[in-house]
Amino acid sequence: MRKLAVVSVTTAVIAIAAFLVAELYVPVSYGKVDEEVQIPRGCSLRRAIEMLKEKGILRGLSIVFYVARYKGVDRGLRPGFYAFKTGTTPLEVLAILSRGDTLKVKLMVIPGETMKDIAAKFPILNGSEAEEFLRLATNKEFLSTLDIKAASAEGYLYPETYIFDKGLTPKEGITKMVQLLRKNYPPDLKAGLKRVGLTEHQLLTLASIVEKEAKADSERPIIAAVYLNRLRIGMPLQADPTSIYGVKDFKEGVTATDVRNYTPYNTYKITGLPPGPIASPSLKSITAALNPADVPYLYFVSKKDGTHSFSETYTRHKEAIDTYHKKTAKSGTVKKVQKGDKDK
Repeated sequence: MRKLAVVSVTTAVIAIAAFLVAELYVPVSYGKVDEEVQIPRGCSLRRAIEMLKEKGILRGLSIVFYVARYKGVDRGLRPGFYAFKTGTTPLEVLAILSRGDTLKVKLMVIPGETMKDIAAKFPILNGSEAEEFLRLATNKEFLSTLDIKAASAEGYLYPETYIFDKGLTPKEGITKMVQLLRKNYPPDLKAGLKRVGLTEHQLLTLASIVEKEAKADSERPIIAAVYLNRLRIGMPLQADPTSIYGVKDFKEGVTATDVRNYTPYNTYKITGLPPGPIASPSLKSITAALNPADVPYLYFVSKKDGTHSFSETYTRHKEAIDTYHKKTAKSGTVKKVQKGDKDK
C-alpha cells in the first residue's frame, strides 16, 4: 500500500513537471508565420495573454499568468507592437513582454524638409493617413499645448533620425520632435534672440530660409547676416525659396514666374519675414541665425558651384551676376532664378 502511494506521488510529480515544461518551454505551434500583436495602452496582463492565445502564441492563462505576475510583467506591461517568431516558447514570450521589447521604426527627418514631407513619411509608424498628421500639426489648440504660437508646426519639427516605437501616434510624434528641437537649442538662445532682435518663431523662420539657401556650412552665418541686414533697413528679403512655399515642391526649383506670384510667404512681394518657417531648419542654420557674421553685405548670387558671391552694393552685385551668369535664356523661354540672385 505504501509502495503504491509512493508510485502515485511520483507519477503526480512527473505529471506536474511535464505540465510545467509543456506550459513554459514548448511552443504552441511550429511552421506558422511570425505573428505581430499590438498591446494597447492600459491593457491588463490577463487581456494581453488572452490576445496572445487568440493569435496562437500562448495556450491560455493557467500557469503562464502566474509566472508572468511573479516576473512583474503585470506591473510594467508596455503598450506597443510585439513580434513573435514561430517556435517561440511561452517563457520566451514572457521575457519579451517583460523587457518591453516593442517593434521600432526608423523615421528620418531631413533638414530642409517641410511639414508636408514629414507627414508623408509618418504612416510607416502606425498606418495613419498623412492628413491626420497635418490636421494635428495645424490644430491651434494642440499647438498651444506645445507653446507654439503659430498657425502650424512648420519649422518646429526637429531634423533627426528617430527610432520610434511602431504605433506611435501623430500627436506623440509631433510632441517628441518639438521637444527635441528645444532640447537642442544653443545654450545662449535667450541671449542670442535678444542680440539679433528676434522671437523664437522669427528665429526659426529666418533659419528655415538660410537652410534652403545655403549649401556650404561656412556660408550660413553670412547668408543669415544678409537677411538680417535687409530686415534692419526695411529692404525686401527677396529669398527665392519663399516664393514657392506652399505652391510647389522645392525640388522643382524657382523660376522667374514664381517670384512674381503673390503669396503671404513670397518675400519678393512682402517686406520683412514671412509669417512662419518654410521648412525644418538644421541646428547649423539655427545657430547661424543666432550668430550672424559681422559683414555689411546686402546681396549674394550663386557661383553655380554650391557657393555664393556676396556684395555690399547693388553695382557690385550686378557685376557678380554678369560674372557668374553670362548665359541668358533664349527669347521666349523662362529664365530659372538662381538661388540668392536678388534684384534681377
